[in-house]
Amino acid sequence: MQRQGVSLAEAAKRLGMSQSDLYVAVQKGQIPTFRKDGRTIVRPGALTEYQIRSTPISDYRL
Repeated sequence: MQRQGVSLAEAAKRLGMSQSDLYVAVQKGQIPTFRKDGRTIVRPGALTEYQIRSTPISDYRL
């Protein structure tokens, strides 16, 4: 069975940020989440989109 997403702790780890900073981003609506079996889940695609939006253009390689 394919995983639908990751926990908030795993999402923070993958993004290289503290859980506190991740919670702030979630509260601001910058990272969408959903609830499943009482847990808050982040879809991997939402992490990728957040990383793209958060990366300054000067960091992209041409």
